[in-house]
Amino acid sequence: MTINYQFFSMRFVENSDYADVKDCIVLDDSNLELCFQTLVNSGRNVVVKCGKNNGRRLVDYLHKNYIMVKAAGGIVENSDGDRLIMTRNDRFDLPKGKVEQGETLSEAALRETNEETGLGNIILGPLALKTYHIYNLYGGWHFKQTSWFWMRLSDNQTLVPQREEGITELKWVPLQKWNGCLMDSYATMRIIAEQSFGR
Repeated sequence: MTINYQFFSMRFVENSDYADVKDCIVLDDSNLELCFQTLVNSGRNVVVKCGKNNGRRLVDYLHKNYIMVKAAGGIVENSDGDRLIMTRNDRFDLPKGKVEQGETLSEAALRETNEETGLGNIILGPLALKTYHIYNLYGGWHFKQTSWFWMRLSDNQTLVPQREEGITELKWVPLQKWNGCLMDSYATMRIIAEQSFGR
């Protein structure tokens, strides 16, 4: 699992899988609080060496120390094969938002994409990936899991940015440029770019 904080990531690996990791802080999972403090305070990527079957400890720690949030969003392509990119609070981003009570993940992804972009008649594809990140809001630490779905448009539509959400620009860009924009954004966006580029 990889957990992101702003521009940096904390990756959990089995003890034998970390030898190829460069330019990061390497810790073990004996003190999870220290691992998360290091991610937040160091300004570097963190790798946490884990023993087998230690995932339960991590889940228990997150449930005890973080407010859990589920969100969903979309990786949207038009009929020309270009992908949607937005500028939100001066950073490149993708449409996403919290899952409301009674919604499925895919319903939330479609609703949020519609609200933030003005697009309708979106064709929903399969789940592309899930990302995980932490943030501090109003003095409380949150752990957000975001489910990203492939989405497609078959017609040309006008893009309408949801300005009250800090979105100032929406545009269609070729895949290579889309990838470059996300790689120059938050750690979560970089992971999406890395994992969905070759699709």
